[in-house]
Parts: sequence; structure tokens; C-alpha cells
Amino acid sequence: MSEQKRLPKSLAWKYDVKKFIAKESCFVDEERYLIREEKYTIFINGKKFTSVMLVPQLEKEFVYGFLFTSKIIDSVDDIKDYRMCENKNIYIYLKNLDFEFKDEKWTVTSGCGGGKVLEKTYSDFEKISTDFKITAKQILEMFKRLEAESKLHTFTRCVHKAYYFGSDGFEFTCEDVGRHNTIDKVIGAVLLNKRSFDGVVLTTGRLTSEMMLKCVRAKIPIVVSRTATSKLGLEIAKNANITMIGLTSLKGFTVFNGVERVII
Repeated sequence: MSEQKRLPKSLAWKYDVKKFIAKESCFVDEERYLIREEKYTIFINGKKFTSVMLVPQLEKEFVYGFLFTSKIIDSVDDIKDYRMCENKNIYIYLKNLDFEFKDEKWTVTSGCGGGKVLEKTYSDFEKISTDFKITAKQILEMFKRLEAESKLHTFTRCVHKAYYFGSDGFEFTCEDVGRHNTIDKVIGAVLLNKRSFDGVVLTTGRLTSEMMLKCVRAKIPIVVSRTATSKLGLEIAKNANITMIGLTSLKGFTVFNGVERVII
């Protein structure tokens, strides 16, 4: 049985298509696997907070990471209870039962699905200070792992992936239709496992402002992507003292900021 046929039905759906072969000018029958995405609605203390679209896996990691990067919580200890129902409603009860949604200003970002971040987070952060460094060889080895382990992407061509390696040895990988969702899942996994954010995150997604703000919130010092950055994404990396690496391949990479953390 092929790897493709072993994909969980909860994540991928088989579909018959007609593939056009240009060289032979004809259609051939082919099976494709389509990624599943589900709508989840998050409630905080009984009130609706927002709805999100996710690949149906690692939902708890996403929710904890998303609430952290949205500045709803500062640690897992701020959450008293987490429950997910069959209808995809997720109920979060904070220890602060008096919590109310403030009249904050949100900016719709360039993330898949129209992500949102608080406008104040574009300037409300401290510079990251750490002695954590990584070798160029390690970056290439991690990138190779990021590419090799993307089974869902291999068979659906419709997901992003993130990989995290912490200075304490903690490792985590995840995939989702939204590149920003994968970063929230990474951050949530670090929080739930009570591990260090002093490490490096690799992503298949573009390093836009939203992506960088999530890393700034978690104080992750090194961010690596196989693609490039936006101007605002770079400005955020510079202001927060994040080592930003893009255009990564097995042939090399480009350091946009913070080269002092990369050892050759």
C-alpha cells in the first residue's frame, strides 16, 4: 500500500480528476488527495471570540498558541479549562472569569484566511536578548528535515509546515493550510510542554509581518524560511533583534538580519 493511501481520512479526501498531458494532448484519469479544512469556533468564558479554519489536527496546540500570540493569555496557567465539542466548538475558560473583550483595534493581515493581529503589537515589543546560536550546517540539516517530513504536502500540495528546535532539545513539527496557523501550533506546543522559546523555527511560509509578530511575542530568536520576507516583516525582525533567514535551500540561504547568531 502506498504512503498516499495511508493518509488518514480525517486529513485528506480522495478525489478522481482528469489530468491534461501537454506532450500527448490528452486527458488521463488520476486520483488526487485533497486536504480537509474545518471551521472551529472559539468561545472564551462562554462568549464567542472568533472562528478559524484549520486542518483537523493539533487543535489544542493551535488554540493555546493563538490565544498567546493574541495576548489573551501569557501562559498555560491562565487557562482553567479547555473543551472541544463534536461540532468543532472550542470552549476556553480562563482563571480570570472577569475577562472581557476590550475594544481593541485589529488589522487584517496577508495571512491565508485573513488573519488578524492587534495594531498595538506592531510597536509594542521588546528586543530579544539571548546567547543562542546555530551553525550553518544545522540550519541546512533542519531544512532538509522540514522538506522530507512534509507527507501531507507531498500528496496534497496544499499545506504549509513548521519545524521547531529549542535550545533545550525540544522538537516539534506540524502542518496546516495556513502558514500562520503552523506558527501558532508551534508556539502552543512549546507552551503546553513547558519548554523554552529559546530556539529556531523553520517555516515553508513567507516571512510577513503577521508571521514575525507571532515569533516576537514568543521571543523566538531565529526564524528560517524557504521563501523571502516583506519589508515590514524585516523591519519587525530588526526592531526585535530576531535573526531572519530566508530563501533557504540545500544550496544555502540568505541572512536578512542578525548574522551574528549563525556560526560557519
